[in-house]
Amino acid sequence: MMKKIFFVLKKIAKRLFDRQPILGYVGAGTRFSKSVEIAGYVKNIMVGSDVSISSNVTIICHDKSSSIKIGDNCIIKNYSMLMTYPGGYIQIGNNCSINPFCVLYGHGGLVIGNNVRIATHCVMIPANHNFQKLDKPITTQGLNKRGIKIGDDVWIGASVTILDGCQIGSGAVIGAGSVVNKDVAPNCVVAGTPAKIIKYRD
Repeated sequence: MMKKIFFVLKKIAKRLFDRQPILGYVGAGTRFSKSVEIAGYVKNIMVGSDVSISSNVTIICHDKSSSIKIGDNCIIKNYSMLMTYPGGYIQIGNNCSINPFCVLYGHGGLVIGNNVRIATHCVMIPANHNFQKLDKPITTQGLNKRGIKIGDDVWIGASVTILDGCQIGSGAVIGAGSVVNKDVAPNCVVAGTPAKIIKYRD
């Protein structure tokens, strides 16, 4: 009898330990690794169907005015981070892949289209510190937040940094190690620091 009670208590404890926060929406077939960290205002986190989120991924929706939406058939690989910051949002379309160690911020809004491939160690920062005043610390001067928009069918190479205010046109390719600080036209290939057009796909 005691063995049976112990077994039931152990089962209940395991369920409580393994329980994930209740998200706003999770589609059918979506899989979370046990070591995924989900925090903040989790009701504003929406995850589509057949999404795979690997171990040690961090997803933080900072407050009620923030949101994270991940479309269907997406893959988010190990140690990537999605963090809205207060008032920010991250929106990822369908059939997207985010490879290991990527950092996606949402301060001024980050919108990623469908069929986007993001290689390892990419950073997207839709905000920029104000620093004009010499009599005040930079940390007290606030942020400029214009947002980042990435179209459909974009391939972003490894270790790319995309800065605030940039729009990446559909079909664009961004070479590894590039720093994108201005808009990228559709169907073009850019590379360098800062990124410049090196050719067009067609």
